[in-house]
Amino acid sequence: MEIIVEGKGNAFVTPNEVILNLNFYIKGPSYNEVLTLGVNNVQNFINELLIPLGFNVDDMKTRNIIIREEEKYDEISKTYIKDGFTYNQEATLKFDYNKNIIARIIENISLLKNPPTFKVNFSVKNKKECQKQILKLAYQDAQKQAQTIAEAAGKTLKQCIKVDFKPFNTEYISPSNFNSELMLEKSLYKTTAQTIINTFTPEDIELSETLYCLWITE
Repeated sequence: MEIIVEGKGNAFVTPNEVILNLNFYIKGPSYNEVLTLGVNNVQNFINELLIPLGFNVDDMKTRNIIIREEEKYDEISKTYIKDGFTYNQEATLKFDYNKNIIARIIENISLLKNPPTFKVNFSVKNKKECQKQILKLAYQDAQKQAQTIAEAAGKTLKQCIKVDFKPFNTEYISPSNFNSELMLEKSLYKTTAQTIINTFTPEDIELSETLYCLWITE
């Protein structure tokens, strides 16, 4: 006798990693000017904030750099006219969860001459270990179901001969996050930093996985 069951594994994981997503922006009249200003702006962030907080230059990973010629609509001529150039550099900084470090980064960003916008997310460092534990729970659930079905049929559960599952696609990101768009004034950066130290704890991450198992009985 063959038994096919769907096993589900669910668990909540406490975040232990911070993901700081940064966007550096500069606008100017020429390509060369925004390139120079943009590079200097990022370097200033590294010198004035990252290094004093104990990070290395290589800890910040660049996702992309875009220099684009901008246009704007002219109401008089009813056409689009050139409006200078913009420099956008997106970067990510990951580090162990630490309220004090998060607070210091946020407060220090507000002190920069041209601060980047940012979004803070919370994740887990060892994603493979989390995956292993969730799949283990899913397998145990499938085994319990197969055992119940086998006993109901008067059979003895022998072994699982096939396991199928879709690629593990759970997003390892906590629902908790905050970003610079919520802080319209620089004075709010300091208030937010103090709030993080005193009261902020990110919500746990809910993970789930489904296995399809084929068991045989005797």
